[in-house]
Amino acid sequence: MTPTPVVFEGCFGWLHPADGRRGVVLCGPHGHEELCVHRAWMGLAQTLAAAGLPALRFDYHGLGDSAGEDSDPGRVRAWLDSVRAAVRRLREDTGVTEVALVGYRLGGLLALVAAEEMAGEMAGEAGGEMAGVDLLALVAPTASGRMAVREMQALSRIVALPGPEPALPDRAGQVNVVGFALTPETALELAALDARPAGRVPARRVLLLDKADSRVAAQLAATLGGLGVAVERAVFAGPADLVQQPQRLEAAAAFAPLAAWLTAGGVPRGASAPPERPAGLMMPNAVERPVVLDGSPPLFGVFCAPVLADPSSRRPAILFLNSGATHHVGSGRATVLQARRLAALGHASLRIDAAGLGDSPARPGQPDNLLYNRDVMADVRAALDWLEEQGHERCVIVGLCAGGAPALLAGLGDERVAGQILLNPGRFELGRGIPVTEVLRSVAHRSTGGYLREAFKPAKLRALLRNRGRIGGLGRRLAARLARKALIKSGLDSRVLRVFRRLSAEGRRVLLVYSVGDMTYAEFELHLGLAGRCLNGLPGIRVEYLERADHSLTDWSARERLDRLIDRHLESLDRADVDAPVPTGVSVRVSMC
Repeated sequence: MTPTPVVFEGCFGWLHPADGRRGVVLCGPHGHEELCVHRAWMGLAQTLAAAGLPALRFDYHGLGDSAGEDSDPGRVRAWLDSVRAAVRRLREDTGVTEVALVGYRLGGLLALVAAEEMAGEMAGEAGGEMAGVDLLALVAPTASGRMAVREMQALSRIVALPGPEPALPDRAGQVNVVGFALTPETALELAALDARPAGRVPARRVLLLDKADSRVAAQLAATLGGLGVAVERAVFAGPADLVQQPQRLEAAAAFAPLAAWLTAGGVPRGASAPPERPAGLMMPNAVERPVVLDGSPPLFGVFCAPVLADPSSRRPAILFLNSGATHHVGSGRATVLQARRLAALGHASLRIDAAGLGDSPARPGQPDNLLYNRDVMADVRAALDWLEEQGHERCVIVGLCAGGAPALLAGLGDERVAGQILLNPGRFELGRGIPVTEVLRSVAHRSTGGYLREAFKPAKLRALLRNRGRIGGLGRRLAARLARKALIKSGLDSRVLRVFRRLSAEGRRVLLVYSVGDMTYAEFELHLGLAGRCLNGLPGIRVEYLERADHSLTDWSARERLDRLIDRHLESLDRADVDAPVPTGVSVRVSMC
C-alpha cells in the first residue's frame, strides 16, 4: 500500500500501512545522521510494511519537516514526547495490538527512555507490570546522552571552517553541528539521559543490534537481562557508512537481522487501514502541507504558503530542488528554514524530491541517488505545472550543487521561470546520470592540478599503488577531463555559454553564488573563463562570492549573508533597476549590465 503522510502534535511523519496487528515506530538518528540515513530508513519502513507490519517513521519536533526549530528550549523533552506521540498515532490509526519501538543511534537512546517512561505510566495506571511497548530494538545505540554531546562536539570540530565563526548574537553559546544547533540547554538535557534502565522493564523483548564487540550492547544486555527482559543480540554490519554521507545508503543487508527479528513467529493480521486525515502544519508565519505530484513515478513535495496570503501579490513562488542525495529538507535543514523565512515575506514555495531521491520512488530501471540525469527535467516541469495549477505563474528555482544544473536549464524557453539561484553548482550539463558515489570520485569538482596534488600525497599514492586498477581509472578520468578542457577552450564546445546567453536574451535573472575556494568553482571557470569573464555584459546574470562559507552553506554566518542575496534577487524581479548597492561583506566579480 502507498505510504501516507501524517502530522501529529507538530511532528511530520510517514505511515506505511499494512494489515498486520504488530506495528513499528521508527526513531531515527539526529540531525546530520538523519539526513544520511533518510532513504535507508524509508527502505526499512517499506520492507516492514511488505512483511505485514505497519510502520511509522517521523521527524522529531524541531527537526526535518516538523514544526519548531532545533534551537528552541526543551528539545530533549520535545523529542521524547515526539516518540510517545508517534506510538499513540500508530495505535489510533491502525488498531495494532503490539507495538515495536526501533531506535537508531541517538534515536535508540530516546526510544529506550521513552519506552521506560511509558512502562512506568502503564504500570501505575494498571497496578501491575505492563510495558507501553511490546518490543524494543536498539540499533547501534548511543551509549549515553553525554556521549551524544561529545560526538556532536567532535563532529562540529571536524567539519568546522578555519578561523572563528563570526559572532551572531542569537547563536551565542551554540555549537554548529553541520548546520544543526546544539544549544547549552540541549547539551545539559542530553547529558542527563542514560542508557541504563532505571529499574523498569521497557519491553518484553529487546534486540540489541550493534558491533560484535560493542561494550554498550554488552552492558545493556546484562542490565536488561537482570530485569527479566528477553534480550537478543545480533551484529549490525553498517553503522559507520550509513551515518557518514547521504550517498551511502546500501542498507538492505544491514537491516536484514532487524526485519527478521520483528517478523519472527509470524505477524497476526487484522489491522485497519489508516483514516483519511488532513496532514497540514500551522505555524506562526507559514502553513505547510505534503503533496504528491502526479507522474511516473509520483513525486513527493512539501508546499509552504504564507499564513496571510495576498491573492493580488505577484511575488514569485520558490521551487527548491535536491542537493545531491540529500532529501528535500536540505543540508542542516536549510531548505525548510529558508522556505519558512520566505513565507514570512510573502513567498510560497515547494520543496520536492526528484525521482530516486529522498521520499520519491526511483524511475523503473534506474537506481536510487542518480545525479545529473536529464530525466530530472520532467520532474522540474511537473513541479512547475503543479505550482501553476495553484495560481503561481512565476517561479524562481533554487538549486544547490547537483540541483544547480536542472535549475539553470529549466529556464530555457519556459516563461514561468522568472529567475534562478544556483548555489555552488557542481556542473552545468545533464546526461544519462551519475551515481553520487561516482560524483564524489569525479575530477569535475576540482582543478586538474589540485586533483593531481591530492592524488600524489603519500597516503593516497600508497593506496593507488596497492590497487593498480585505480591507477587506470584515474588516468582515464584525467584524460577525459583534459580532452574536455581542450575542446571547451578551442571554442568548439560552448554549450554552457550559449545557455547563459539565451537565458539573458529571454529576460531570465540568474544569480550564481560561490563559496570562496569551493571545489565546484573550477567547473565554472572551465566553461566560462577566468573569473567568469565570458559572462561580462550579459544582462540579468550575476555572480556573487561568499567569504568563509562551506560547500553546503551550513555555516550560520554564511547563511545570513546568503539570505540577503536571495532577498535582493527576489526583489530585483519586480524592479526595473537591478543594480542596487551590494550588501556589506559580499564581493561581486561579474556586474549586471
